[in-house]
Amino acid sequence: MVQKYQSPVRVYKHPFELIMAAYERRFPTCPLIPMFVASDTVNEYKSEDEAIHVIERRCKLDIDAPRLLKKEWIMSTLSRRIL
Repeated sequence: MVQKYQSPVRVYKHPFELIMAAYERRFPTCPLIPMFVASDTVNEYKSEDEAIHVIERRCKLDIDAPRLLKKEWIMSTLSRRIL
């Protein structure tokens, strides 16, 4: 028999929009992720109704790898539309 998994519901003390804005601002230098050295926002897109927010970042990593692999492009998408 297949077991069903239900993820825990998170209850925040502040509005979700404020939490996401704080997350976007702290992302480049989060102390919990020590391998991230720096991050630059390359491109940012918001839809007219602000339901979709796409941020494209260029990140520098502090890892044991060749020099070409230490720079990485990251794209994060936030969709607030209800399906």
